[in-house]
Amino acid sequence: MKTPVRVGTHIEGVHWVAEYFENTREIRVFREGQEVETFDAPASMFGEEREAGSASDAAHRAEEAALLATLRRYVAEGEPEE
Repeated sequence: MKTPVRVGTHIEGVHWVAEYFENTREIRVFREGQEVETFDAPASMFGEEREAGSASDAAHRAEEAALLATLRRYVAEGEPEE
């Protein structure tokens, strides 16, 4: 199994982390270390670079940026009620 793409950020004093798992095409979201939700990644999230199997540093940074943007959008739209 390939290592997941993982990013984290602080938003309004709360530590958020997102992990993308290529084999299941799912994103797990964590808030302060606790898993909040798992959902399917958008189909166009990583584009053609992933399909081509690119292993360059630039492609990896692009994957991290896409995942971070998805995490920020998730938080901005409001996470599900507990």
